[in-house]
Amino acid sequence: QGPEPLIRAELFGAQRFEEHGRSLAQAQTVRTSKSWGESLSFFPRVPGNIAALRQSYDYIATISQSGQYVTPAAEWLLDNFHLVEAQLQQIHEGVPRRYYANLPKLTDKPLEGLPRVYGIAWAYVAHTDSVLDPTLFTAFLHAYQEVNQLSLGELWALPTTLRVVLLENLRRVADHIAEGKVAREAAHAVWDERIGLNGGALSEKDLNSLLAVMRARGLERGFLTQLWQRIPDQPTDASAMLVTWINLHCADGLALIADSQTSQVSTNLTISNIINSLRLIGQVDWRELIEPVSSALQVLRQLPSFVVDSEGTRQQITQAMEKVAHDSGQTELAVAQAVVSRAQAATQNSEATAAYHLIGPGHEALLDSLTLHKQATANRFSLNLAIKPAWRLRLYLLALLLGTVMLLVLANRPLNDWGDWDWTQWLALALMAWPASEAVAAVIHRVIAESTRIKPMPRLDFASGIPPEHRVLVVMPCMLTSAASIRGLAERLRLHWLASLEANAQFALLSDWADADQASMPADNTLLKEALAQMVHLNTAYPSADGQAPRFLLI
Repeated sequence: QGPEPLIRAELFGAQRFEEHGRSLAQAQTVRTSKSWGESLSFFPRVPGNIAALRQSYDYIATISQSGQYVTPAAEWLLDNFHLVEAQLQQIHEGVPRRYYANLPKLTDKPLEGLPRVYGIAWAYVAHTDSVLDPTLFTAFLHAYQEVNQLSLGELWALPTTLRVVLLENLRRVADHIAEGKVAREAAHAVWDERIGLNGGALSEKDLNSLLAVMRARGLERGFLTQLWQRIPDQPTDASAMLVTWINLHCADGLALIADSQTSQVSTNLTISNIINSLRLIGQVDWRELIEPVSSALQVLRQLPSFVVDSEGTRQQITQAMEKVAHDSGQTELAVAQAVVSRAQAATQNSEATAAYHLIGPGHEALLDSLTLHKQATANRFSLNLAIKPAWRLRLYLLALLLGTVMLLVLANRPLNDWGDWDWTQWLALALMAWPASEAVAAVIHRVIAESTRIKPMPRLDFASGIPPEHRVLVVMPCMLTSAASIRGLAERLRLHWLASLEANAQFALLSDWADADQASMPADNTLLKEALAQMVHLNTAYPSADGQAPRFLLI
């Protein structure tokens, strides 16, 4: 069996790609439920592809080190194999294996059982000759979703899926390169050795047997082309039989050579496209590419607050929206529309955000407004029972008490029966209780710390600076005790400003005097004048951008 055909088809332009996106969405049939016993492994060929690429690389490298000619496509593989090695880890880290268990799977061959996005990535790679063009890819996805909506999980799986498909195509290209080199080396061996399979002179039967092997592996044309190229201008008697056999099987040697050159050029172009695309996948800002494609996220962008949320907060929101959609049986688009509807109807500013309804206090109310599956409702009920705040302290103290008692019992097992103890032994046991409780508390705290999921607080995206509508005041609490300490406080305030250089941020000392027996002391006015003078000095050295509100304040 020869190398598998490359993932390469007719090249499409933008308009043709949009048509193909719609037709592909109509042709794909999927299932959303997971089959019993289905493997959680995503694309089981990935390890095999890496292993096959290593074999091809080792063979081509050995040939190259021996001084023999290698094609430009083979040189691409030799020079960039480190990038290939890195793909396995990036694929594993891109999306966890269990993540793919919930993705819709294809039901028709040849991609049966693989996620739907694998078929989308396969079609894109095939019709672009493995070139990643973000604009073209976005248009393809938009056209696909005119017929079938892709979930956020599927969209976020696309970068990793593209890596997998490109790696599959690279393996096939490498197989073609390596086996093509084998065919040419076999042809050279026939001319150089001319020794038959039984150790004697090469016979026509030997040539026919060798040709049958090459034909079975799909290497017939490469083998015959190299044989035809080696025919000398003036054949000798020793090579007459071989020349006759070659001419018999190569009716048009010039056409074979032309086909071989065309194939080498196309293979070189394909492998260069694959390598460049694998690099580009790591450089593309997929958040900027995927968010405009997702219909659900486009609905959320109707809320002004969602646009200015930080990237981490938007990820929290989208993950929560996926979970709500899964639990309620609604589509992500329906959940997004419900969130926007509730946020636009809110009377409080804090409630007019997507974060409030998906990861904040409005989460439960949003769930109640959607049709929940019974199982999802039961899960929510049991979860709420498990984390009731009123029980947390009681459970903690109970665990601490039981753990301490168990530790004391285990520590004193070698001793005699407790009924025979005197007061000194009981005193020793009481003294041991304190360090034992410390040890148990340390273990409990470690378990809590390791098992508790951290929930980051929502934040705004101020990557390009704080906008005027979100002007802030940075306050440093202090006490006015002496002129020297005031100068030190002013210097710290200056350093805070230099560390941020935010145009729309003010810095203030929130001050008071030291405790005293009366409301004011004789030195208070002097200290106040010194503090005010320090603020004037700072505002003179670092004036505010608008020239009106002072940058440094004394409160």
